[in-house]
Amino acid sequence: MDPRNVGSVFRLADATGARVVLAGTTPLPPNTKINKTARSTVASVDYRVEHDAVSYLRARKRAGAFVLALEWTDNSESLLQYTPPTSVSAGRQPVILIPGSEKSGVAQALLGEVDAAVHLPMYGRNTSLNVAMATGVATYWLVARLGG
Repeated sequence: MDPRNVGSVFRLADATGARVVLAGTTPLPPNTKINKTARSTVASVDYRVEHDAVSYLRARKRAGAFVLALEWTDNSESLLQYTPPTSVSAGRQPVILIPGSEKSGVAQALLGEVDAAVHLPMYGRNTSLNVAMATGVATYWLVARLGG
C-alpha cells in the first residue's frame, strides 16, 4: 500500500472513530508521506502493528469479531446488496474490515479467515477504486449500518 493511502486511512479512522491495524507490507509510521497525508491523526488514532495477520484475525474471531473482506471474490456480494448479520447491525459484534491491496487484493491466507467478502460495484471502465477511497466507502457504510 502506498504510504499516502495509509495516511488517508488514518484520517478516515479519526473521522469515524475506528482503530487501525497495520500488517503485511503496509508502510508504518513514522513515515513522512504517511504523516503528510494523515496530518496529525497518526498521533491521535489508536493503531497497532501486527506481524502475523492470520494469527491476529484468528484471535479476534475467537473473541467474537466479525471479519469482512473488501475484495471481489467468487463469493463476494455487492456492498450495496449485502446485509450484515444482526449481531453486527445491532452493534453487538465488533467488525474488522480488511481492504484489498490495489495490486494483489486480500491475501489468500486472510481470505480463508473472513466471515464474508463484499465488493464495490463498478459501473465504468475501471475495475476498482483507490484502496483508501474504497475503504472510506465501506467504512462509512459500516458506520451507517451500526447506527453511526
